[in-house]
Amino acid sequence: MRRWRKRIAIVGIGESDLGTVPGKDSYELSRQALIRALDDCGVRKSEVDGVMTSGAFSVLYPMHSLLFCEYVGLRPRYTSVMQIGGATHILNVLTAANAIEAGMCEIALITSAESLRSFAGFERLIRLFGNASGDMTAVYSAIGHPDFEVPFGTTLIGQYALYANRHMAEFGTTHEQLAQVAVSIRKHASMHPQAQKRQEISVEDVMNAKPIASPFTKDECSLISDGGAAIIVTTFERARDLKKKPVEILGGGAKTTQEHATLSKSFTTSPAVSAGNDCFAMAGLTPADVDFAELYDCFSITPLISLEDFGFCKKGEGGAFVESGKRIEIGGELPIVTHGGCLSHCHPGLPSGIFHITEAVKQLRCEVEPARQVKDPKVGLVSGVGGIFSSVTALLLAKV
Repeated sequence: MRRWRKRIAIVGIGESDLGTVPGKDSYELSRQALIRALDDCGVRKSEVDGVMTSGAFSVLYPMHSLLFCEYVGLRPRYTSVMQIGGATHILNVLTAANAIEAGMCEIALITSAESLRSFAGFERLIRLFGNASGDMTAVYSAIGHPDFEVPFGTTLIGQYALYANRHMAEFGTTHEQLAQVAVSIRKHASMHPQAQKRQEISVEDVMNAKPIASPFTKDECSLISDGGAAIIVTTFERARDLKKKPVEILGGGAKTTQEHATLSKSFTTSPAVSAGNDCFAMAGLTPADVDFAELYDCFSITPLISLEDFGFCKKGEGGAFVESGKRIEIGGELPIVTHGGCLSHCHPGLPSGIFHITEAVKQLRCEVEPARQVKDPKVGLVSGVGGIFSSVTALLLAKV
């Protein structure tokens, strides 16, 4: 993918209330995030002429972006819906940039929200399906091939555990090293006032927590949350009149290899290799240029494999890279998941990856709490993972 002729940037971000938010369905959570994003940058709602949403399981509707626009009173020229799990939001940012480059819109909104914990909007599923259980965790846990995976008891967590076990068998990665990923991410969350889990934990705490799918314990698995966020994207030219300095989009990449884990050609290497190569090539940068990485962290194995596949360490050396925690924490060589991520900040399901983007913007603006602010950040990498390492997206952002 070539660089855009126009300089394109993220100019506004907003997050809804997070954690447990009863009484607000996905549309209302997105509306709240939109209001905060518009206030953040000074754009008027009437100026937004591009809208990219990601749908929501709790309010199933085939034309989600149209209903959202109707709900909040937007009349865009360009609108779309994309849904590839945690990889969605980066691809929506890149879609917005492409639409702006092509002249299809000037100011684009990317938004995603879900009521995964409170399940507000459940009554819509009752009307649609009659016997909907209202248990979104059951929906997520049953993800798998209906003929070759689900009948044999596989779950989403169990399939990620296959990757962890294979990495451990092939490279000698230990459960203690995986646990350290969760410990370091929780340390960052402990300094974030909006994080759902803020109590620091030790490797021993993680190892002794409730087992979920070997080797994972509860602390190595995503949270269940309500919440959403909104991002405003436009050109540098338009950004001159706005409240804050833009955060430039330097490059992006994406790669999909399969949907179901049983069709994966490797259980130790992900599509991040290809997505990362394209992203760095587009930006004209290398992994050495990155000051921090908001790596998608649905499970403890996910950032570890991503560190290898994006080129921050060699294949098989991810365990050693994270082992002490010092290299991946604030003040270290490559701080990762500085807001606490899916493991400790929040995980509303599909929208979870959008918070990795908003955190990267905050870091580059130097707007986070001093204790977790990366020192003099210039370039940040954000990644998203959809499915069972099925699709990976990458985004490089830079301070102007």
